[in-house]
Amino acid sequence: MSRSSSQAGLACALLAAACAKAPSSQGTARAEPADLVLRGGAVYTVDAARSWATTVAVRKGRIIYVGSENPPAALIGPSTEVVDLAGRMVLPGFQDAHVHPVESGVALGECLLFDAATPQEAVDTVRACAAAHPESKWLRGTGWQYPLFPNANPSKAPLDQAVPDRPVFLYAYDGHSAWVNSKALALAGITRDTPDPPTGRIERDPRTRAPPGTLRESAMDLVAKLLPDYTDEERSTGLALAEDSAKAFGITTVFT
Repeated sequence: MSRSSSQAGLACALLAAACAKAPSSQGTARAEPADLVLRGGAVYTVDAARSWATTVAVRKGRIIYVGSENPPAALIGPSTEVVDLAGRMVLPGFQDAHVHPVESGVALGECLLFDAATPQEAVDTVRACAAAHPESKWLRGTGWQYPLFPNANPSKAPLDQAVPDRPVFLYAYDGHSAWVNSKALALAGITRDTPDPPTGRIERDPRTRAPPGTLRESAMDLVAKLLPDYTDEERSTGLALAEDSAKAFGITTVFT
């Protein structure tokens, strides 16, 4: 990320808290120059009137001016970085109250299927992930989309072909279903005779009742409980990835 982009993100993060208090008159001119001036943009102030501005000035991490395209001249000194937004929007920092930052960050380092547009693309991605991580005892991932598969039930068969040497466990994009291969089902002891847990469902072949490889809700735990625990290093790395991803999207506050 460029210095300008980073500082623009800082302005976004502070805007919500500062707009109501930030001076917007010539009275700001008596102060020393700003460190950063963003101008020529669409600044959404989120004040009571939902008013708009075009310029934001920041000094020492605090917004000191929100106003028109012609801020006080004293705000721009020889060391002030001036960024022309060219009409781009400046928003307050977003807050997300349900992201599971550690778990989500760890998942960013696993097999990601969010962009797979066909079942074959999903399987090809899984195969590539397995080749890239031959040391992993389990292949983990997330992100497959329900509409890709008939009745939203992906089959274990292509996973068995793509990863024949170890168990596979892949969360759906929303975390409420899992796609597993035969090795994972065998390790968990899941057969046609395994009852559904009280708050979950083992999808079944309509003819044979055998589990084809899709688990819903608490049925996922039958396999997930066998997954190796993440190390402290993996969790720490995952949290750092989650923070970087949040900042890239203008999210400044997250909750578990």
